[in-house]
Amino acid sequence: MILRNLKFALNSAWQSFWRNLAVSLAAVLSITLILILAGVNLLVGHALSQVLDGFRAKVSEISINVSDDTPLQNVYDFQQQLTVDPRVASVSFVTKDEALAEFKSDPQNFILAQQIEGNPLDAKLDVRVKNLNDVAAIDTVARRWSGVDPTDPTNYQGEFVNRMLQLSEWLSLAGAGLLVVLLIVSVVIVMNTIRTAVYHRRKEIEVMKLVGATEWFVRGPFVIEGVMTGLIAASIALALLVVGYEPVVLRFRSDIGFIPLSYDPAFISSLARDLLLAGALLGALGSYIGVRRYVRI
Repeated sequence: MILRNLKFALNSAWQSFWRNLAVSLAAVLSITLILILAGVNLLVGHALSQVLDGFRAKVSEISINVSDDTPLQNVYDFQQQLTVDPRVASVSFVTKDEALAEFKSDPQNFILAQQIEGNPLDAKLDVRVKNLNDVAAIDTVARRWSGVDPTDPTNYQGEFVNRMLQLSEWLSLAGAGLLVVLLIVSVVIVMNTIRTAVYHRRKEIEVMKLVGATEWFVRGPFVIEGVMTGLIAASIALALLVVGYEPVVLRFRSDIGFIPLSYDPAFISSLARDLLLAGALLGALGSYIGVRRYVRI
């Protein structure tokens, strides 16, 4: 019985889709454009998240410059103090010679490295903090340490970190807000499409209701038609996004090299899951709302 009803619903949904082909294609096109915007929003959000994660990794590391007259034992003691701090992920001690070698190995410092006489660099403690919000507190601890270089205690840039945290919050809110708007528009489009299909089949629905058909027996084909519409639109949107994703990233990276944007093929599977699921759910929800009033009447 269940399989027979399901077969009837699938056949009715397919026939209704082709019977109202112009309206169905218009709905598919509209939802495709909306899902493309949603997909672009997800891809941009993912790309910016990668960039922000890279910046977070950099600014979550703080270098504490050690004064030249600080006894080595004091440095080790302070290193141990930081190591046991629950906010700290790791601490490494870099000697003056290692700091100079590190400076010279950076291609950006090649010209300046040729002009250096002696070793003007400080030894330092490189501290990686677990949470970006705790960097300021670790910086305060470092500046209070007696062995820190008073002229240049740390490389902490508090204003930059605060701005990055605010930017991350604003981007998350903006992305979520845009997705909500796009989802609402998609539901309205599917709802109106299904209402058109219901209107064309109103006499058939009346006959089915008169012979005792349940609400879900009548509603099922329209819900399946909505899911079908959403999945077709999501598949088209996904194909276009997959084709354009890598070329756009490569072009953007070549034009704006200072933003470390990268192509992430692993994210495509997540994008496919989200778009197909969103298309199916939007189609089902829009169909359910669109057919509800007519079926009850």
